Amino acid sequence: MKLAAEISAPIYSTESQSKVAQAVLNIFPKASVQMFSDKVVASVDSVEGFEKLRMMIRSRRIRTAVRNVLGKGLKGGSLVFYINKQAAYVGKLSFYEPGEAVALEPITVKVYSEDAEQLIRWLTE
Repeated sequence: MKLAAEISAPIYSTESQSKVAQAVLNIFPKASVQMFSDKVVASVDSVEGFEKLRMMIRSRRIRTAVRNVLGKGLKGGSLVFYINKQAAYVGKLSFYEPGEAVALEPITVKVYSEDAEQLIRWLTE
């Protein structure tokens, strides 16, 4: 499955740049990460970069709920979803849905693929 993903997380003045980067790497350990003064940007260029996310979904037994959350982010050949930054930092997976109240902006994951629905199926099978 061919895909490209851009992962970004804003950095606030109260946050450590390295901790925000670690939050991203805790979910996407194979991501290539760049740090800027105001955000962390990472990229993943293969499905293998999503393997840890897949394993976290399976271990928590939340496949059906995740399928529903991810399905809401499908738009043509792309998929957008959000992960709670604080939970990711401590190695936990918690999805954020637009409109929810959070203390800090979430990690944004944008996936571009010929078949984003196939990625959702793979993540949640």
